[in-house]
Amino acid sequence: MSRASAITAMLFAACISLPGTAHAQTAQEPYGTAKFESYADIDQVKQLKVVWDFNFQDPKTVGVVLNNLNALLKATADFGPKEIEPLKVVIVSHGPEVVLWAKKNYAKYKNIVDRAASFAKQGVRFEICRNDAAALGFKPEDLDGFVTVIPAGPYALTYWQNKGYAYIAIGATVPTPPFSAYNKADLGK
Repeated sequence: MSRASAITAMLFAACISLPGTAHAQTAQEPYGTAKFESYADIDQVKQLKVVWDFNFQDPKTVGVVLNNLNALLKATADFGPKEIEPLKVVIVSHGPEVVLWAKKNYAKYKNIVDRAASFAKQGVRFEICRNDAAALGFKPEDLDGFVTVIPAGPYALTYWQNKGYAYIAIGATVPTPPFSAYNKADLGK
């Protein structure tokens, strides 16, 4: 056996015995089994900061996205970072879903609004675009008390990103006008 072949054989043997590598590959499981791990250096991050961009044609989609928020809160609680304030979340709502935050629509969206209010009690900040609210016929006094009305959605998103918040664009990949087939019955006008 040549020296190069011997080195290759040793490297191959070392790789297949590394901890955490997939073992027992079969025809049905050609890639072995996944392993679970968190980030070993998460406490060096100190604090996770995120601004979430809400811009949904269907206001009910917010309920699904709140599941993602819940997963983020739970993972942070379970895995860190372990600082006094390990996570800061801001949600900027500036699309057709703004109708959710209108007091007059509470009964229709009660479950979603109650969940959002619960997150607000945990420190999640909900910011609503003044422009979209006005376009939908709502003034600040028409909206739920746990939300804050801000000058404009893009203005807020830019502000938070410049403060070091990671941007999550879930639901905001396509610009959405404030009116949609899903929210016509919920308008303030």
